Amino acid sequence: FVLLSLLATFLLSSCNKYSEGPTFSLLTRKARIVNDWTLESYTKDGTELYDQTYELNISIEKDGTYSMSIITPNLGQLQSETSHGTWEFDNDQSSVTLLEEGSIIGVSYDIVQLQNKNLKLRQTDFNNAVYDWTYISN
Repeated sequence: FVLLSLLATFLLSSCNKYSEGPTFSLLTRKARIVNDWTLESYTKDGTELYDQTYELNISIEKDGTYSMSIITPNLGQLQSETSHGTWEFDNDQSSVTLLEEGSIIGVSYDIVQLQNKNLKLRQTDFNNAVYDWTYISN
């Protein structure tokens, strides 16, 4: 009985909090978000804006830090810009905030999908435009 109660508690605590799944996972939310992510799609109000001539990568670490790099071609050369900072979930783990080193205000994203290999973040601006970032992990 105790074992069944523990199993039910574990499964219910892992239930879906995000609109695009998963329904449940044996991995914690932190274990799923900690990864090396590559941008696959970027949309505004459903219209694709991602220009595949550049690459955006974000590495989210267990210790609460992240690093982001944008690689762009410029006159036949690849240029890279990097930023670093800290990340944290909000209280109910439905959104994540990235605070870039040297900044005092972080950027918050609603988590739409958080799977082991897929991450989708959403942000709505002051004009109610909806931006979606879809990342994949290898």
